[in-house]
Amino acid sequence: MRILRLSLFLFSFLCGIATATERHKQIYLVIDDAGLVLHETKQFLDIPVPMTIAVLPHLKETREVCAEISRYEDKEIILHQPMEAYDKEKNPGRGAIYNTSRPEEVSAILRSNLSSVQGAVGVNNHMGSRVTENRVLMSEVLRCCKGNGLFFLDSKTAYNSQVPRIAHQEHMHMEERHVFLDIEHDRKTIRKMWGSSVGHAKEHGYVIVIGHIWSKESAAAIRDSYETLQNQGYTFHKLSELYE
Repeated sequence: MRILRLSLFLFSFLCGIATATERHKQIYLVIDDAGLVLHETKQFLDIPVPMTIAVLPHLKETREVCAEISRYEDKEIILHQPMEAYDKEKNPGRGAIYNTSRPEEVSAILRSNLSSVQGAVGVNNHMGSRVTENRVLMSEVLRCCKGNGLFFLDSKTAYNSQVPRIAHQEHMHMEERHVFLDIEHDRKTIRKMWGSSVGHAKEHGYVIVIGHIWSKESAAAIRDSYETLQNQGYTFHKLSELYE
């Protein structure tokens, strides 16, 4: 029994080393809120590093934005699924899942939104502090993702998000956002948060950082630093690579 325990310990230790080696200073950029105007998206598409663009459904230029993103091999699309927040003054937008939505409605809502966001390979939540704490609704969301071969990223807008527990029960790989880049819009704060993102990747092997499509300062922070970071051994990746 003692030998068995020692063997299991060594196996776990070696697996930990392998995981740390595989995830060596990797940066996964997710840029939220695309779909309203195309020129906002282009400021990120012109940055020559892999990234993931989260597109809102049924907006004025949702389809045009998706078509443009699909032209870039180093970029990918996910559905930025609107969900109800605790702040009642925040309107999640068209195609939203509300806390009052019936579980049987969820699949149809997602199908409609995915038909708008062509080429999506995954889903993350837009707002959603209230809904991601709703175990019944999020179970339906994750089952729908699983059934359609889509991954789900928890944007982590709720402290008590039920996503990790449900993903475990559904035997799904789940990841969550580590850093929000531009909650504050000023240049100094965004540069500071970008530095925190880089530090997280160095310490933990990888980072998932969410920025927003409307932020010129976020685009500038990435554009001004990506070459230096690459020279320092950091690598940029599409989010889907982490789920593979």
